[in-house]
Amino acid sequence: MTAKKLPYTDEDRIQALKHIIAQEESLDNEHSILSFQDLYEMRNFVLTYEGSFACHKQALDDELKASTVYLEHFKTAQLYILHFIQVLNLAIIRNEIKQEHLNFYEMSEPLDRVMPDLSTEDAVLEWGDRLIKGEAERTLHGGTPIYNPAISKVKVHLDLFKEALYSLMIFRQNTLRSQEIIKNMQERADRSIWDTWTRVESKYWKLPEAERKQKLADYGVRFFYKAGEQLHVFG
Repeated sequence: MTAKKLPYTDEDRIQALKHIIAQEESLDNEHSILSFQDLYEMRNFVLTYEGSFACHKQALDDELKASTVYLEHFKTAQLYILHFIQVLNLAIIRNEIKQEHLNFYEMSEPLDRVMPDLSTEDAVLEWGDRLIKGEAERTLHGGTPIYNPAISKVKVHLDLFKEALYSLMIFRQNTLRSQEIIKNMQERADRSIWDTWTRVESKYWKLPEAERKQKLADYGVRFFYKAGEQLHVFG
């Protein structure tokens, strides 16, 4: 045996701690490894760890759902902005709107050949706001509103995108906070498991091999093995 093998996942860590607790509860004080205080703290920690892990899983699930909604509204906002620009370009070509009125939209010439790149959040937000502001100013100066899509439709989908983006940011922050909590839990769990297993090794190292292996197995101790050694994993 070369080294103890700590659990890899949160579920495995929780199970390893529960295994230790169950083993300790089955022994009398004379044969126990942990003190009453250590065992009490480990029980409380496992409850906290399980609750934090459940919250982390929920945060990940919430973020995934928010990401799906965000992506849908992002694509829809892109579509309506591009469609509005296309209709605006056609109106310019048909002389229904004067080309100089493009200044209202912060555009110097029609974008009929090269449409704007709306692959980023910032671009969608910028162009959406520019079109909404520009259409309002143009119609204020007597221009006929553009329909199919009307700017009100563009605004609705831009607002939905903004809400989805804000929600995603909130859920992402929740995930990051829960990740930090879980990271601390993992570190504490690893220390507790390692410390307990080390105590078990120290207490029973003089026993005959078969008995010692059984004692280690009772606490769920796991080991890495050297190449060529027979693999036997406890727990």
